[in-house]
Amino acid sequence: MRKVVSYIAISLNGKIADSNSSVGWLEKIPNPKRLDYGYSEFYDKVEITIQGNTTYDQVLGFDTEFPYKGKDNYVFTRRKDLKKDENVNYINEDPIDFVKGLKKDPGGIIWVIGGGQTNALLLSGGVIDELKVFMMPIIIDDGIEIFSQNQTISSLELLDSKTYSNGVVELHYRVKN
Repeated sequence: MRKVVSYIAISLNGKIADSNSSVGWLEKIPNPKRLDYGYSEFYDKVEITIQGNTTYDQVLGFDTEFPYKGKDNYVFTRRKDLKKDENVNYINEDPIDFVKGLKKDPGGIIWVIGGGQTNALLLSGGVIDELKVFMMPIIIDDGIEIFSQNQTISSLELLDSKTYSNGVVELHYRVKN
């Protein structure tokens, strides 16, 4: 059975993107040691990525090649007019049922990339198994929260925590469903 993990950076005030839906604020975090916060090790275990359409649009706006090639990539959307995309499969069905179907098979990690609505929906739907949250030492403007405001209560068990030399704090939780 696959594990579903949300691996995500947030500001100290709980935002994953600023009011312009940008994650450019992450570049303001000093990183003289060029730490990757365990990303490479995590990414090697990822088989599937899932994200909302707004997050996918943001990824396409990065000045780089699509970063998740070689993975099975799914984008949840309500839109039916999207053109076929070689990098992703658009999913118009219920996200919770879809992810439950993916979890049934053996394989690597299913990474919930975001955004806030997708995070909240999948967490409240009981399909996220773990959260790896990277608290960045910065407060940003009124942006997108890690979970939308329609979140139900979820109990978490702290599995591990790490503090990096540049002030980033990693919190690794198991979701207790």
